[in-house]
Amino acid sequence: MTMGSMKGSSLAVALCAALLCACAEKEKIDITAPVKGEAGTNAEKGYKRGIQEMKDANYIEATRYLEWVRNNFPYSQYASLSELALADMAFDRDDYATAAGSYSDFVKGHPSHPKADYAAYRVGLSWFNERPGEWFFLPPGYEKDQTPVRQALDTLQKFTLQFPKSEMLEQAQQLMDQCRQRLAAHERYVAEFYRKREVWKAAAGRYLVLADQFGDLDQGKVRDEGLWGASEAFAKLDAPEDEAQVLTRFVEGTTDSKRKGEAQERLKLLASRPKKVEKAEAPADAKPADTKPVEPKADVKSEKPADEKPAAPAEQPK
Repeated sequence: MTMGSMKGSSLAVALCAALLCACAEKEKIDITAPVKGEAGTNAEKGYKRGIQEMKDANYIEATRYLEWVRNNFPYSQYASLSELALADMAFDRDDYATAAGSYSDFVKGHPSHPKADYAAYRVGLSWFNERPGEWFFLPPGYEKDQTPVRQALDTLQKFTLQFPKSEMLEQAQQLMDQCRQRLAAHERYVAEFYRKREVWKAAAGRYLVLADQFGDLDQGKVRDEGLWGASEAFAKLDAPEDEAQVLTRFVEGTTDSKRKGEAQERLKLLASRPKKVEKAEAPADAKPADTKPVEPKADVKSEKPADEKPAAPAEQPK
């Protein structure tokens, strides 16, 4: 046999092996195939087979077994465990939106299950992991839509109320802090966006949200930042009453002695300003006075004959 023919034979064997592997893989991922053997007659064995396939990263096979247990043994403890395992599998594959929905369905369907608190916590964790990522060639994540982070925070707040004795309570609180830091960064970004474009009313509103909703962060520094930014925006709007109100709040709660002194000076200047006198405006439905001269009335009133008919009204334009 020549060297060329040997190479050709080796290539043919390799191609056949690849084709056989492909066929085997195709059969392996046939999710519609019925579950056979011991796993096909017992919920526990079917569940354990699904978990083993999941550990081996054979996710389609794992799905086939776990869904089979869930659908065919609805009153078995392994049905709920299979449902939870399917949610875990979606989470492990970074399909966080699907995982959040699956965990949420589990909590609704099994509120008293021993692992209900685990599932409820994972709903929040899934939404948090769905947040915009950080990439060096893209804008920072806090500049993008924060809907997943808000959903995570809302879900975790409900978790702490529903499961106050859960072992994952501390983890949930730490995750909530991260959510609030992220949302505060986004609110700051939006406020600065409006400030740079001199859209003062919108800037003031965003700074107040920063102070009111996230003011406790960074030992009160976020509150100071928000109130100070709002006061400057109101000054640009020439709204002295709003500016004074915000500065008063700032003085009452700040620990920044330098800015506290500045705020007090600004309050003195605002107090010394003469108040604007607003002109009274006429009601919207008021009619202008009739300036036509009044004609004198006749001394003797003319009476119409009893049989006189009133004049026909003029035809109105259509």
